[in-house]
Amino acid sequence: MIVGGRTLQDDSRTLQQAGVTASSRILVTRGGGADASAAAGNAGADRARRLEWVRKAAEALAARDSRGLSDDYALDIENQAGSSVPVRLEDRRNLVLGLVLHDKAKATMKRGDFATALDELILAEEALALCDPALTSCIDNLPLLLIDLVWAAYKLGDIRRLAVSRDRLARARAGLVRAHGSGLERLRSLTGSAFSPELATYMRLEVLEGLVGYYSGDNRSAVEASFRAAQTKWRRLQVSDEALAILRGMGYGLQESRRGLRLSGGDVTAAVDFILEQRKAGAERSARRKRVEDWNYERVKYGKTASGNYVDADQLDRLEGLGYDRKLAAEALRRNENRGQDALDELGSKERRRALELGLMLQEGLKATGDQGSLQGSGAAAVSVSPTGAGPNDAGGAASSSVPSAPAESMPAAVAEPMDPKLAALKVVVEAFAAAKGITIPMKGGTGTGSGAAPSGVSKSSTAAYASAAAAESGSGSGSGSGSGSSSQETDESAKSERKEVKAVEKELVHLVESDPMAAYDIDVSEEGDIISTFLTLLSTGAERLTQSAAASGGGDATI
Repeated sequence: MIVGGRTLQDDSRTLQQAGVTASSRILVTRGGGADASAAAGNAGADRARRLEWVRKAAEALAARDSRGLSDDYALDIENQAGSSVPVRLEDRRNLVLGLVLHDKAKATMKRGDFATALDELILAEEALALCDPALTSCIDNLPLLLIDLVWAAYKLGDIRRLAVSRDRLARARAGLVRAHGSGLERLRSLTGSAFSPELATYMRLEVLEGLVGYYSGDNRSAVEASFRAAQTKWRRLQVSDEALAILRGMGYGLQESRRGLRLSGGDVTAAVDFILEQRKAGAERSARRKRVEDWNYERVKYGKTASGNYVDADQLDRLEGLGYDRKLAAEALRRNENRGQDALDELGSKERRRALELGLMLQEGLKATGDQGSLQGSGAAAVSVSPTGAGPNDAGGAASSSVPSAPAESMPAAVAEPMDPKLAALKVVVEAFAAAKGITIPMKGGTGTGSGAAPSGVSKSSTAAYASAAAAESGSGSGSGSGSGSSSQETDESAKSERKEVKAVEKELVHLVESDPMAAYDIDVSEEGDIISTFLTLLSTGAERLTQSAAASGGGDATI
């Protein structure tokens, strides 16, 4: 049983303590019944387990901010223009969770698995319902989700489930009116008067309204009116072979030509304008994705803060815009845990800035000579190096330094490599300066890679997807040591296996996030055409309703 994205546990808590109220909606997943075959039961259990992994992965993505300070994937919320949208923290979490699950469900529906898609859509609906209504009323994501949810119920062939979907369709229509305007004026302000991206959405809504009315026993004329309205829109969505051939002859692709003609009402000139506009928008999205990918590699050079975060790109750009050297600004941010004002104060102080500069010079000298030793000053001039002794392979280290934990003087003199005279002189200058000013000079040392290994090609920027390289799996189990019993080892192995599966699902979700805002309206309407034709024929010939026979052919629960 899942409530608000959380799985209810069989423990001593009351329903009230678990956050269940009279208005809560509970998703219940079940395997096969006592009389079902073992295969059916296993399939149900596997689906429930997979759904739980999807939920956990989506929650992990939703909980992270969009700054990309860690090695994990992160998502950002953008509007149709591609600009980042600031949202209150709690609303952002629920909104991202709902949108990610919706994109996942759409991919599941494309595979034909409507039962799993329905579970994912219900979780998405629950997440969006937790958002501030003032936010969801301004966007059409929730209405589109409700339409997909009822469509999935129809595709399952469960007429009883479909017949109780009236409330969802009513909320979908009301939500579209709020988001698009009663006369579509808000939508037209975004898309222009030549384009009608919403046509397929409203057509599917009217088809579903007709189906629900038909199987609920509504007035025949009202049901027929829904199908007639849908038929008018369906005809407008049909693409002329001649117009398609013209665009193809102009060098445009089949998919972009068909979409352009559908969204522009068959007008070739408007379709060309739409295609060019979409290509430009696609190029801008690719450029943003490339900038994020480049930053994923650049940030590794600057190392991580003591808490394990990368340097904040926005803060770094701001400091560079003020005239500070980029490397120096990055080091100031790294040392000050990305606190912009503290970093600015350090850069603004002549003595502290000079200490940063000397520290960077020394680091570069160490890299050039391969000397990994630490500076050995005296008194207040002692230079701070990796306090945890974190090495290059310590993915969870608290410091970004890759300097070995063993101090230089602890090594036998016979094996110590001689230092370059110029570098030795620089060390003396640094130590003297630090001792005179009472300043601790920051040291990253080594190659500066620490736990921030260069991204392995997994980098994506989409509607939201500011995705950096996936972090290496660092198991927290104790393995086989410390006298752990076999039960404890099995538990650790099970937990590690689940983390691995959730990470894999997380990566899948990021790649399913849709970056094209027009894709939500680009619906294949061929099946709707068959539905419209079939039910208009039934209504026009006075055929009896097929509710009973259709219900007999459907399966599953009567309600969701």
